[in-house]
Amino acid sequence: MAKTVSLQVSTRAGIGRAAVKAVRRSGCVPGVLYGKAKNKAVHSRPIEIDAKKLKALLHSSTSENVLVNVEITDKSGTKLDQHLALLLDVQHHPLKDYIIHVDLHEIAQDEILHAEVPVASVGEPLGVKNSGGLLETMLRTIRVACLPRDLPELITVDVSHLEIGHSVHVRELVIPKGVTVSNPPELPVFSVFAPKEEVVETPSAEVQQPEVIKEKKVEGEAAPAADAKGGKSDAKASAKPEGKK
Repeated sequence: MAKTVSLQVSTRAGIGRAAVKAVRRSGCVPGVLYGKAKNKAVHSRPIEIDAKKLKALLHSSTSENVLVNVEITDKSGTKLDQHLALLLDVQHHPLKDYIIHVDLHEIAQDEILHAEVPVASVGEPLGVKNSGGLLETMLRTIRVACLPRDLPELITVDVSHLEIGHSVHVRELVIPKGVTVSNPPELPVFSVFAPKEEVVETPSAEVQQPEVIKEKKVEGEAAPAADAKGGKSDAKASAKPEGKK
């Protein structure tokens, strides 16, 4: 079951890019608390949270799906009201290690909530230990539905029995009582694969072109000359009879 922690937040009057930047410069994280009014319409309340307290809260939790008793105060520190909420969306800066925004969703103790719960492997698979296989995480979180008091913080999976080619599927997970999983049961969560063999390329043999043997010219042999009309001249025919002019 997910633990419930207390978190003090302050109302935030300013909205927009300039106001949000000012909140961050003051050492706080801007956020929004979403709740339901009596007519079931969703309303939102801008809030700000001390960045150090929020970071400490998340550091002590296994996942970012945290049940929070939200104590809302004004700027003077006067307590306004209190809500049970689920910390669902934590946005981090894409390049730097700090939180830029959070979303909290108000829930009721008797209301079914939907959340993503992380899964973690326990043990070393036989296929890894004995055959050098590789353990792959196919599904990092599972979608669950339950009452807030039944929300698991983490689902652990024993993978020590897995041989190469074997998997643990969603249907094989040990789920706490009162929790329903909505992922397809046939989906693999963890799988063990055979080690990838390194392919060594062998150099291909050079293709040798066949040698072209040209007809040799007989030494001293002259090529036949062509006459003016393009025909071959006959030495005997062109020779004049001896003694005649």
